[in-house]
Amino acid sequence: MVELVGPAGAGKTTLSQVLVQCSEKIVVGAEISLRNKEHLLVFLQNFHSVLPILMARNGSGRSFTWDEVKAMAYLKGWPRVLRQQVARRNIIVLLDQGPIFKLATLYAFGPERLRSQAFKKWWNDMFEEWAVLLDMVVWLDAPNPVLEKRINYRDQRHTVKGRPEPEAREFLEQYRTSYEQMLARLTADGGPILFQFDTSQTSIEQIAENVLDACKIKTVGI
Repeated sequence: MVELVGPAGAGKTTLSQVLVQCSEKIVVGAEISLRNKEHLLVFLQNFHSVLPILMARNGSGRSFTWDEVKAMAYLKGWPRVLRQQVARRNIIVLLDQGPIFKLATLYAFGPERLRSQAFKKWWNDMFEEWAVLLDMVVWLDAPNPVLEKRINYRDQRHTVKGRPEPEAREFLEQYRTSYEQMLARLTADGGPILFQFDTSQTSIEQIAENVLDACKIKTVGI
């Protein structure tokens, strides 16, 4: 189980595409889709388990958004689904916008009460669960000016696309800090192996070779 993490523009999608093309043993892990009956059942089962803490009034501040509720249900219920996916086939599951992304987003931009003492057990449970399930984390990054240029020139929409430079850099730094905190917790005490790359210095092809080597997958001509 390998997750690609990093700020927007770091090259996660490109790396994912290259890795999938290199070996049929690597597949992209499915995201929760409420249109899928199997996934809907998982969501409903785990929504029930997180509902009490979502409803608890722990201080002031805004409520959870629907996307945040879905992320929390994903984090709670998706390990079982991913284990089943791996067990059925001899594969490596590649996660983009997976658990670390969701944890970092919730921590950085979620309701203030999510960072209160009342949610301490929930965070501990999530770190414990995903630290066991994830085998490797590939963290891609680049200097802020490089990321800003990539975000502004690509077709995808993004929160800071076209925004003033100070606003974009504040957003990127907030995400980066949250990633660092999540990764520090997950990789402590024997968690997943962490690889870090600066995509302004190392090509996606070279990073792919390193990842394939770490996964002990041999391929020809990346």
